[in-house]
Amino acid sequence: MGEGKKSFIVDTNQSTSFPILYPNGGNPLKAQGVYPVPCYLMYEPHMKAMAEKEQFYQTLLSRLKKTVGYMELGIEEIEAVAGRVSEILEAHHTDFLTEEKQLGILMIYDERLPVYLKLSGRSDNPDELWIRESRLEPGKQLYLNGREALNGIIEAKFDEASTLGKEHSAVSTFTNQKTEEVVSIYNKSWLWLSPTWDMPKSIYWGKDEWTKGIKVDRKSYESYLYGTQFLKKIQVPLSNTVLKEMFSPISSVEAKKHMRAGSFEPIFGIPMVLPLLDEEADQYYQKFLRIIRNHQELKDEDLHLELLAGMKQSIVPRSSDHYRLTILYYSGDLSRGSMHIRAVIEDVIPSVAYEVQNILNRLRRRHLGQIQDLFGLEQRPVYRVETLPSLLANAYGPGYVWSMMQAVLHRERLTYRRVVSATAKRLNELANKELQWEMKQELVFYYCFAFFLNRYNERILNERKDVRELMDWKELYEKYRDGVVTLEDLQSIEALGFVSGLLLKQFSNSYYTKTGRDFLKHRVMKFGSKLTPEMIWKYGILRCEELAEQWDLKIGGNFREGLSQVLLGFIQADNGNLLALQKDIFMTAFWSGYLSFKSGKKQEEDDINVGT
Repeated sequence: MGEGKKSFIVDTNQSTSFPILYPNGGNPLKAQGVYPVPCYLMYEPHMKAMAEKEQFYQTLLSRLKKTVGYMELGIEEIEAVAGRVSEILEAHHTDFLTEEKQLGILMIYDERLPVYLKLSGRSDNPDELWIRESRLEPGKQLYLNGREALNGIIEAKFDEASTLGKEHSAVSTFTNQKTEEVVSIYNKSWLWLSPTWDMPKSIYWGKDEWTKGIKVDRKSYESYLYGTQFLKKIQVPLSNTVLKEMFSPISSVEAKKHMRAGSFEPIFGIPMVLPLLDEEADQYYQKFLRIIRNHQELKDEDLHLELLAGMKQSIVPRSSDHYRLTILYYSGDLSRGSMHIRAVIEDVIPSVAYEVQNILNRLRRRHLGQIQDLFGLEQRPVYRVETLPSLLANAYGPGYVWSMMQAVLHRERLTYRRVVSATAKRLNELANKELQWEMKQELVFYYCFAFFLNRYNERILNERKDVRELMDWKELYEKYRDGVVTLEDLQSIEALGFVSGLLLKQFSNSYYTKTGRDFLKHRVMKFGSKLTPEMIWKYGILRCEELAEQWDLKIGGNFREGLSQVLLGFIQADNGNLLALQKDIFMTAFWSGYLSFKSGKKQEEDDINVGT
């Protein structure tokens, strides 16, 4: 028990679990599958039928015929049990039936079955589950033999699988060895193979010939059964917030804004950690126990799959590179066999995943706030950079999210052109609506991704960074402010775009003070809805000196020094056709400069704050 926390411990003498199979499909009023022990769910019609033995007899008989232990007996014996139980229930139905709706569990204790024990006293054996004290023999304690019940469950599932195929003296698909009996891999608790979906079955197979595809021996089937139950325990749904970031369109800000978080089909993720070499089963088991208990033992050195894979509160204990991580995503209704595997990301090296996690943490905890500060925004979390799937989907688009996750976790090189193109398109859409706050948010994401990409190249690919980050503009910003920027500083189209943004914003501030109008909207964008580098040059930069003289604008002395160099830069870029070929890069850099520019007074205040 920790400080401020209470631990709940189950008293096994007061609370006992029984192997009840709850049907997820079909008609639950009918007998379904095979029952490991005579323990059955009773719905309201069953409860009402207990008052009439003839009516309840058929309900019980159909279940006894499909119960492990009774199936080995003759039909006469099964009918006798059904008749005797029906008589007892009819005789005592007034003791437990009411007029209200009732549900229940019927458990038949038959000491002839090996799954039951009758002991003279209470047992401390954890494999023996106490039921109650016998009413017929006071002092005698009735127990369920846990080991036998477990064997009954396996037997029930194995027999259930045989309904779609059974062969004797055949080679198991998994072990590649001949075994006494093999069955299909059909399992109602995990419908990877569903008889309601015909695609995996050849048209030449009969309804009970699925073993022509996959056939498994009893031991392999038992392992498969345990494995599917474990996978169901560790599967985690992706939150609606993550799904919205992953699958909303990125080409239109307006379209994404109108997407509701709950409008996407649920997706589940399953993490699996597999050793490259055989190891002790107990060590392997303990490692997986930590996955199940993730919410209690979250540590910084673990792999946080909420961050890496969008799987809420899911962790994988950090392992050596002698292991490999696999992440499976699926959607659909598992219980009905209606599943769609979205992606399987295999053979992820733990050290690579951990390094990606470190980069994302550094971005979210430190660098994001610095970028927001430079654009004059309040520091707060941004959903688009909270997880790796969200970051990649917003950068490349929902159609690329799985392939880009695969690329990142497999140390593949990432492209950047699509990111710049999508950002420029969104910025143009927002500029037309004069939504500068939203434009700054777009640039925050853009430079967050630039930070991630550069650190990914440096730390994981061991390559130099090749993308300009917002912090990289600091020196150029200071040169412009001091009026010492030169043509040599403007050789790249990005640098030309950034300084052009600073220049026009400085001019626009003075223009607005004098005229009350926004310079870009009034003079530059009126000729078209899509702002281009050529428009900025011809309708903006080239008009600045003329309008400054016409309106007698008071502009800092650094402006004209920068203007002359920018004009030369435009001529040089135009000669190389760079304004057309790299327009998206230019426009993204332009808006970066335009929206991060601070007037002299504001800049002075920021410098004082930084110094403090």
